[in-house]
Amino acid sequence: MKDRSIAVIKASWPYLLTLIIGLYLAEILAGSVMALSHYKLAFADHMPTVLKQLALHPWHYYNLYLGQKNPVLIIVSIAVVLYTIYFALKRNSKHKAWETADTETHGSATWGNLKELSDHYFSINAKDLTTAFNKSTKSEILEALTKQETQSKTGK
Repeated sequence: MKDRSIAVIKASWPYLLTLIIGLYLAEILAGSVMALSHYKLAFADHMPTVLKQLALHPWHYYNLYLGQKNPVLIIVSIAVVLYTIYFALKRNSKHKAWETADTETHGSATWGNLKELSDHYFSINAKDLTTAFNKSTKSEILEALTKQETQSKTGK
C-alpha cells in the first residue's frame, strides 16, 4: 500500500506542480489586469508594488479574486486546469504507446538473427546481380567494357 501511494505521488507531482504554477501565474495576471483597470495612466508607477503584493501573498489574492468572481482569474484558471489535464492524458497515452512487449522492443519490431538477415538482405543470384549492375551503370561505360572484353578474348 505504501509503495503504491509513493508511486502515485511520484507520477502525479509534475502535474500538481504545473497546476500550482499555472494558478499562481493566473492570480498574477488577474491582479495585473485589476491594477491596470484601477490605476489606468498611473499604472507604471504602482505596478512594482502591485506585483510584489501579488507574488508574496498569492493565496490571499487568489481567494479574493475568486470571491469577487473575477472573470480573468476564472477563465485563466479553467484554462490552466484543462491544459494540465490534457497534458497528463496525452503524456499517459504516449507512455502506454511506448511500453514494450515481451521482446523488449517497441511495436512489432523484433531483432533478427544472422540467418534471417543474410537470407533477406545478402542473398542475390547471378541474374539479379547482372541486372542490377547493368541498370546502375551507364550504357556507354557498359559498351566500352564489353568491347574491351571481346578484344581481350580475340587477342589471346
